[in-house]
Parts: sequence; C-alpha cells; structure tokens
Amino acid sequence: MKFIYWMLLILFSISHGSELTEKKFADFYGKDESGKVVKLSEIAGKGKPVVVVFWAIGDVDTYKILPKINSLYDKYKNRVLFVAPLLSKSDEREVKEAKKLIPLKVPVWLAGTDAIKGYNINKVDVPYVVFIDKDGNILSVMKTTRDEKDIEKSILDLLK
Repeated sequence: MKFIYWMLLILFSISHGSELTEKKFADFYGKDESGKVVKLSEIAGKGKPVVVVFWAIGDVDTYKILPKINSLYDKYKNRVLFVAPLLSKSDEREVKEAKKLIPLKVPVWLAGTDAIKGYNINKVDVPYVVFIDKDGNILSVMKTTRDEKDIEKSILDLLK
C-alpha cells in the first residue's frame, strides 16, 4: 500500500506542472537580498538558462533539497543562472538566518503572490523547481523532493 501511495505521489509530481512546459516563463516580482525590486524577466530569456527554485522556510523537503541545489549551483553557476524565490512571508533578516542555517548559496528573492499564481504553486509543492531555457521557455518543472541526479539531468538538458 505504501508503495502505491509513493508511486501515485511521484506520478502526480511529474505530471502536475507539465501544463507549463514549452511555454514562456511567467514573470513575477520580488525583492533581492539587498531589498531591490527585481523581476524574473530581467534574467530569463536573455540567452542564458535559468533554474528557479521556489522554497519556503520551515519546509522539511525544502531543507533536504537546497544543499543539493548548492552543489549544482557551484558546478553550473558560470553557465546557468540560479535564483531561489522564497514563498514564505518573510523579511530580509529571516532570509539571512535561513541562508546561514541551510546554508544556501543561491541568490534569494522574496517573492509575492504573483509568483504563486503564475506557476500554480500549492503549499505542498515546495520545493518547486522550474527550468527555463536560454530563450525563456519552460523546459521542465519538478515539484517536491527529487534526487540531485534528476535535477542535474534537467540542467544538462537546458545546456543542450
């Protein structure tokens, strides 16, 4: 029974979000760690792939995957842009504390409701990783935890 539950969860995670693939990224606003207002369109579709890692403070699955994202960030940061929009209602102080706790190297944005709506994100979906190609099209979406190798494969697909 447990096996069937996990298989259904995995299938749902893979298929849910597929309605976004092969479409242009959904733009959203946020604040970067210095407090500057930023938007995804400032970096996406500008000739370099982007990995967007939506996350929430206190989410167990998020804290499991972010260290893996760090290692991929270190490996690919010269070829792929990374950003980690925080979906929790937080301030800059909480971001700094969370980044130390994890520790997280990827630039964090405080994201608003337009990010949640634009990507159909539910509370249970985080971490929610969106892979955007160099032209600004969504190549794939991964919800909940994934193996680091799955994430790296999607990054390599971006670089093709």
